[in-house]
Amino acid sequence: MPPGVPDTRLPFVNDTHAVFCTLQKIMETSSQERVAVGVDSLLRMSALYREVMLRQIRVLQEASSVTEFIAGEVDTFHSMHAVWHLLEIIYLTTNLPGLSTSIVPYFMEWLNLNFPAPLAEDGQQILASADLALNTELWPYMKKLALRGHVSVLANTLERVAPELSAQAAKWARDIAKTARNMPLGSSEETAGSFNGRWRRWSEELQNMATAIASLQPSDDVALESLNTVVDIMRGDADTISEEGESWQDILGALLLYSEPTAQADRLPSLAGVVVEQFQATEFSVLDRALVALLNYELPEFLVFCNQIDPWLSAHMADLMDHISILDVCRAAFAVDPREHYLLALGEIYVGHENLWQVGLDYLGLGGVAKCVMVEYAVRIPLESDAKARQVLGVCKKYGLAAAVDRIHRQLGRQQWRRGRLGAAIAHFAEVGDRASIGLICDQLWGQYLASGVLAYGPVVDSVMAAGLSHERLLFLVRFRDFHESYKAKQFVEAGGILLAILESEIAPPYAVADLLVDAIPLLEGDVLVFSAEQTLELMRCAEALVQSQFPGRVVDNDGELKIFSVACARNLARSYLV
Repeated sequence: MPPGVPDTRLPFVNDTHAVFCTLQKIMETSSQERVAVGVDSLLRMSALYREVMLRQIRVLQEASSVTEFIAGEVDTFHSMHAVWHLLEIIYLTTNLPGLSTSIVPYFMEWLNLNFPAPLAEDGQQILASADLALNTELWPYMKKLALRGHVSVLANTLERVAPELSAQAAKWARDIAKTARNMPLGSSEETAGSFNGRWRRWSEELQNMATAIASLQPSDDVALESLNTVVDIMRGDADTISEEGESWQDILGALLLYSEPTAQADRLPSLAGVVVEQFQATEFSVLDRALVALLNYELPEFLVFCNQIDPWLSAHMADLMDHISILDVCRAAFAVDPREHYLLALGEIYVGHENLWQVGLDYLGLGGVAKCVMVEYAVRIPLESDAKARQVLGVCKKYGLAAAVDRIHRQLGRQQWRRGRLGAAIAHFAEVGDRASIGLICDQLWGQYLASGVLAYGPVVDSVMAAGLSHERLLFLVRFRDFHESYKAKQFVEAGGILLAILESEIAPPYAVADLLVDAIPLLEGDVLVFSAEQTLELMRCAEALVQSQFPGRVVDNDGELKIFSVACARNLARSYLV
């Protein structure tokens, strides 16, 4: 996979992510209910993965312009599907209850689906030629049909060409076609003994046919020579199969089909070893190495080669292998848990993508990656909008990433603060209990009021208080606004009560006490007696406490505003005694 997921892969990533999450849910539910997940359920999920791979191949092949990159992607997805399909056959399909445990029919299905040969269009072109028997491509085509087990197509082709052959060759072509159509096919309802008996008789018929053809074969009759080769392939002659097979997959498939039709999966390592030895390992592709490692049950090496094919493959393959309980051998060979390692690597790729960050976090969270590691990835996700921020926080809460939630809220709070969206900033700080930052914002609001003389912070305070946030600085701002509104409405007694309540409850920051005392002066000097003697003494006590604290807030000097406040208190005290 190239750095940065290409747009052509986005549908594939999203579709397989959905399958991945569903599979994890199935496994989680089964664990909670203490019920084992059946092979059929795992096979269905595996088939869903393959369905998405095949769909991606079709989409790429139908692209308006097939660039070198697109061609490379097609090859990659073909490789991924071939690897996935073979593992599915070995560990899932042949373990389904009620089905034949022989791997041969499934292996041939895998071979012809992932490495199709001969191509149908090639056959059509050959059969459409004017002089079919003289077409030099005819006999290689029929040998390939035999190698791949396409016996029905082989029989049809033999009957088609028979009229154009010599009398002897025509006779044997028709006989071989008839025998090919009678090739025994096994079923889950037939006993192994019954099938083996039928197969043995069929093989003996082919052996007799080969002997007869060899005895009649003129050295210059290409048709008879080729027919003999076809018969040798079908009777499972290893030398002929090895000579005619173009790839190790061809040879292995033909040997399984014609020599060991009832072979089970555990026969693959020894048979594959014999076949692979006929080829130079240095010429093998990464796909070849992955498939051979899988056939030999060398699972640690298999996973390494899967990762070389594509990180998506190694991550999802390790996950599936874990669910079918074959990953432990890899855990013993790896320094780290392979499932967690490969899912982390894949999640890291997706987290950095603007459209796949949530997919990436799911792979990290469901992959068992440590929370401390997930936190570091989560906090690095760009938060371009409030909606995305909410989504990121939601995913973090889903996976219990408390540290990430805390850091993201603080980060968002600082961003909103810088943008002047103080209400939103307070809300974020409140989510993580950052009372210090909330206090600083309230200080800023109070400072703006003092500088402008306009009490404009009402909407900000109301929005956060409506959300149920409790903070002494916010309460102070709210109560001071109530005082201010009562004073403007000339409800002086009520205003005085609010002012005194603010001072007594000590919700006002120390630096604001002086301003509150100065605001009390008009009430003390007014025509209406607002403060009783006891209340006046409380105001004087607050003033004395302010002087003793020597708080470096708003300038309050004994010769200025504080002196005026003291005189006003004395006069109000005297008036209160006369009432």
